[in-house]
Amino acid sequence: MQSNPSLKKIQEVAFQLQKDLLQLDIDKLAVSESVKSYFRFDLTKLTYVSKCNAFILYHLLKDGKFLKSNSIIVDHGAGIGLFSFLVKRMGYTCLSHDLFDEYLDGIRKIGTSLNARPDYFVLGDTNALLAYCHFHDLNIVGLASRNVIEHIPDYRMFFNEIASLGGNEFKVMITTSANIHNPLVKRLHLKIHKQYEYKGSRLDMDNPELDETLSGIQLRSQLIKTNFPQLDSETVRTLAILNRSFTEKSILQRTANYIQTGNLPAEPLEISNTCDPITGAWVERLVPFSDYQEAAGSAGFEAVAIAGFYNTNYSSFIKNCISYILNAMLTFKHPFVLNLSPFLAMKLTKSK
Repeated sequence: MQSNPSLKKIQEVAFQLQKDLLQLDIDKLAVSESVKSYFRFDLTKLTYVSKCNAFILYHLLKDGKFLKSNSIIVDHGAGIGLFSFLVKRMGYTCLSHDLFDEYLDGIRKIGTSLNARPDYFVLGDTNALLAYCHFHDLNIVGLASRNVIEHIPDYRMFFNEIASLGGNEFKVMITTSANIHNPLVKRLHLKIHKQYEYKGSRLDMDNPELDETLSGIQLRSQLIKTNFPQLDSETVRTLAILNRSFTEKSILQRTANYIQTGNLPAEPLEISNTCDPITGAWVERLVPFSDYQEAAGSAGFEAVAIAGFYNTNYSSFIKNCISYILNAMLTFKHPFVLNLSPFLAMKLTKSK
């Protein structure tokens, strides 16, 4: 069995991949506009993304002993596949998974151009991923998921589902920018929640304009007005506010109960977290590591938190100096690093 690659080695490969990505003319590829928009968005922070992907792959492989020839790594919620391409460049077999077909199509075409095309593709939710892997009897040794867990409707169910993917050596590496333990990061995410609730969402990564019709309050108000047209606008808005963090079925049940009893529904337990009432996808959900750890433990995993790191590639010299100082502090082995880390990283291994 090969020894696991060092972080330095993975970074070297990641930076070469970065150079190749910068040389790629995305407009010449027959991919969707959403893929092109996503690609251009990632280019603005590509060095940091490259370092993050190297960090994830290093920790996923650390302490494991896998043969490259038959070890499959899943890129869960792959987006445009930057992590998948790194896995391939490192010589491992890769499965790219996503909810959206246009992204998987983009991964195929971009990966082919970079000579880093993943080996398997799965379209759909986590159940579709499980079904595909079990049907094809794939040897899944690891799953990586970057900036996805904060959107998943039910992370407890997610942990239970992926527990069946691999054997005793199966490992999971998860990172999320929604680190509730860092006060500054938490403050930023509270603003994101408020923006979604009242101002709306972006339709295009190239366009910073927000569509107010896609705001949380507007979406819930529309659901309530459509199903209960007898309610006046003020009551509809009040119910829309009180039903933040609930999905369609619960919203309609809580509203029907209000009509029957005259009692307004209780305020949501989630402090500021909000979700799409139709899909159930959370908007940058803030969850304490202890909650993730408990849920992972119930699913048969041991979860440990790993300190992240700050971007040191800003155009500002002062910002970079501050980032280097913070990164040095993050090397200390102390629980306080979670309060300092810019993102939350978790490694899950099967319980012995």
